[in-house]
Amino acid sequence: MIPPRLRRAFHSTHYRVQSPAGRFVLKAGRRCAVLALRARHPSEPGSVLVTAWNPGSRRRSLAANRAAERRLLQRVRAWGLKVWIAVAQDPKGLWPDEQGLLIFGVPQRLAAELGHALGQRAVLFIGADSVPRLLWL
Repeated sequence: MIPPRLRRAFHSTHYRVQSPAGRFVLKAGRRCAVLALRARHPSEPGSVLVTAWNPGSRRRSLAANRAAERRLLQRVRAWGLKVWIAVAQDPKGLWPDEQGLLIFGVPQRLAAELGHALGQRAVLFIGADSVPRLLWL
């Protein structure tokens, strides 16, 4: 069970993404015009924004987080999937920024499996409607 305060924290997070065309922000429950304009290949089922930082919502050292991030990036590159760099930011500044990836071509089931494998409480999944939704794990 995810505590209500943690749910609120995830929902208020600003997910900042660096695309080839510039930066934009994803917010849970709000349609993303940038992703809506992006031409999708018919075989591309969705996208997921995920981080390897601070699994289980427990703070880890910068070195441990960076090592986990490198392993995630290596895994995704081995899969041959397109990625954009992202940062999850607490707008109140109470939780440290977390580096992450927006990964394209990921079905919802695989997005959840990846989040579980990384020990995360949730991932941000974006389907064909371009609305980011939190998948609670």
